[in-house]
Amino acid sequence: MTPDALRLLLIDDDAVDRARVRRLLDARHAVAEAATAAAGRAAAERPAGGPADAVLLDLRLPDADGLELVPWFAERGLPVIMLTGVEDAAVVVDAMQRGATDYLVKGQMTAASLGRALRQAVETAALRRAVDEQRQRLEAQSRALADQNREIQELASALTLAEQAERSRIALVLHDHLQQILYGARLLTQSLPSPDAEGRDRLAAALDESIAITRRLTLDLTPPVLDAEDFSVAIRWVGEHAHEVYGLRVDVEAQTGAVVARRDVRVLLIELVRELLFNVAKHAGTGRARLGLAHAGGVLTLTVEDDGHGFDPATLSAPTPAAPGGMGLYSVRGRIELIGGTFAVRSVPGDGTRVTLALDLGAAGHASGAALSAGAANR
Repeated sequence: MTPDALRLLLIDDDAVDRARVRRLLDARHAVAEAATAAAGRAAAERPAGGPADAVLLDLRLPDADGLELVPWFAERGLPVIMLTGVEDAAVVVDAMQRGATDYLVKGQMTAASLGRALRQAVETAALRRAVDEQRQRLEAQSRALADQNREIQELASALTLAEQAERSRIALVLHDHLQQILYGARLLTQSLPSPDAEGRDRLAAALDESIAITRRLTLDLTPPVLDAEDFSVAIRWVGEHAHEVYGLRVDVEAQTGAVVARRDVRVLLIELVRELLFNVAKHAGTGRARLGLAHAGGVLTLTVEDDGHGFDPATLSAPTPAAPGGMGLYSVRGRIELIGGTFAVRSVPGDGTRVTLALDLGAAGHASGAALSAGAANR
C-alpha cells in the first residue's frame, strides 16, 4: 500500500449505499464492510487486515442508532465520519459533540468531498494521538519527578533530624563537660596562692569569657524555644536573641496560637528569620527592625521589615565569585520554596526593605531538611 492508502471500516445496512461509497473511494484504500452495529464493533475489535484508520458510519442501523456508536469508536482513537441521507443541523451538532470528525450527506457526497473528509479525519486522529502520547509522557515524567522529590525530601528531612541530634550532642558536651571544666578552672584560680594577682585576674577574666561563649554556643545550637507549642514564643525569642547578639532592636508583633507540628519545619523557620535579621544588622544601616507573625486558614506568614538603606530587588540573584553578595536573601528564598513556601521582597533604595515568608502548614508535611542544612554555611 502507498502512504496515502488507508484501511477503512464502512458500516451501513444498505448494500447499494455501501457500493456507492466504494465507487467514490480511492481504489488504494482497503475497505472492510459491516451491515450492523454489532458487526461493526466486532470488525473494529478484531480487524482482519490490521486496525482501521477511519470509520464511515451510517446514521441509522437496524440494531442501533449510529450516533450511539460514535463515542465507542472515539474512545479507541478511531475517527468517525457520519453518513446520512438527510441533512439535519441538530444531528450534525450532536454527532460532533459525541466525537465525530465529519458529517456527509449521501446524496451530496462526491469523491472529492469524501477524500477531503478522510484526510482531515486521519490527520486529526494522528494529531490527537500525538497529543495524547505527549500528555502521557509528561504525566509519567511528572510522576517520576514527584517520586524523586518525595525521596529527596524524605532523605533531607532525615538529614535535618540527624543534624539537630548532632547539635544537641555538641551542646551537651559544651554544657556538661567543657563548661564544668571551665567552672572548675575558674574556682581553682580563686584558691591558688599567687604573688601575681594581676595575672590571676586576667586568667579569671579569660575563663569567665570562655564560660560565656560556651553558654552562648549552647543556646545557639539548641534554642530552648524549639519545642514551644506556640510558635509565637519562638519568634519572640528570635527577636530578643537578635538584640543580644547583633545589638539590633527588634519590635515583635506575633499572633499567638500558631502551631508548627514538625520540628524540622520549626527549626527551618527560626533559622530563616534569624538570617533575615542578621541581614538587617549587616546591610540595612539601621539599628531597628520589625518582626511579624500571623496565621490564618492554616497559612503562616512571617515578615521582617526595616527602614534602612534598601536595595533594588531586581539585583537579587544567585551569588557568583565575581559578585558574592546577596547570599542571605537568595538562600532564604531557595530554602522556603523548597518546602512549598513563598518568598516576597519589597524594597526601594533609600526606603527600607520588607521580606515576607508564607507557608501552608498543611502542605509542609514533607519539609526538606536540605533547606536547613544550607543555612549553616551562610552565617
